[in-house]
Amino acid sequence: EDIEKAGLIKKGEKEGYYDRFRSRIIFPISNSSGDVVAFTGRIFGQEEDVAKYLNSPETELFKKSQILYGFDKAKQSIRKNNFSILVEGQMDTIMAHQAGYKNAVASSGTALTEEHLRILSKISDKIVIAFDSDTAVFRASEKVWKMALSMGMDVKIAPIQAGKDPADIIFDSTDEWKKVIKNSKHIIEIITEQIKYSDLDRRKKGRE
Repeated sequence: EDIEKAGLIKKGEKEGYYDRFRSRIIFPISNSSGDVVAFTGRIFGQEEDVAKYLNSPETELFKKSQILYGFDKAKQSIRKNNFSILVEGQMDTIMAHQAGYKNAVASSGTALTEEHLRILSKISDKIVIAFDSDTAVFRASEKVWKMALSMGMDVKIAPIQAGKDPADIIFDSTDEWKKVIKNSKHIIEIITEQIKYSDLDRRKKGRE
């Protein structure tokens, strides 16, 4: 019963229980104190017709809206560098830390919440959003930066090349990742540029 409450096993449709994370590579999720409270499992092996990633359900110990993946290891670096890097998933976080950017964190299998941003802003109100440029992900990042701005945070966007994510970039070249973070632009500057160029496009079409 304790193992079931912890979200590690599920009751089968017939009798008995089965391992929730069977055939998966396990990523432990820790709270801000470093205690493991949940897991993410990435599919590995022969299982078919299943989700690529599977997360622990919410339990007494694990509240998705209150826990950021890697935060227990990132908080000191966030404080030291005075900014956090928000990425999408576990591999992005791990690769960023491996590349020396130990101020990277990710939401734990859920959309980012105000509570997540509040946790980060207590240490630093500066944040760099480094999501990949997939359309659905871009829409998700828009929700994040709007929420962060409304909370008075200083928000920058990292220029991620289409079709890549932070883990891909770091795997190919740590130096390229350094450039991506260095070339991050404030969201207001990005929006201003978009307005300026869209206005120029309208003028050009008008002349045509």
